[in-house]
Amino acid sequence: MTQNTAPVDETIEFDREIAELEQKISALKHRHADTQLAAREQVVLVRQRNELNQKGTNRPEVKQELQMIRSRLEELDLTLESRLSNEWKLMWEPFWQAVRFGGLGIAIGWFISTWGR
Repeated sequence: MTQNTAPVDETIEFDREIAELEQKISALKHRHADTQLAAREQVVLVRQRNELNQKGTNRPEVKQELQMIRSRLEELDLTLESRLSNEWKLMWEPFWQAVRFGGLGIAIGWFISTWGR
């Protein structure tokens, strides 16, 4: 009876992994869309800031609007930088895992070979 349940277990595990992969892809698409939206908003705000700077900043409402634009640009910069750093971290993590465990494996192998002599 264990032979019949093994394919069912593999199918369930496969379906679970596919669902997990679909969730990760969906999250990645969402992050990408958010990043694109933030980048577009940043371009628009920079353009508005430049236009306001050219008009002059003597009026209080212009100064207030410039301050709001500056603070929003800082928020967008932080958002974009944090997303970029998270993506770099995710990209390099498997590499450093391989370096760490590969180096550990070499060290253990060297120790066993010298100890066995």
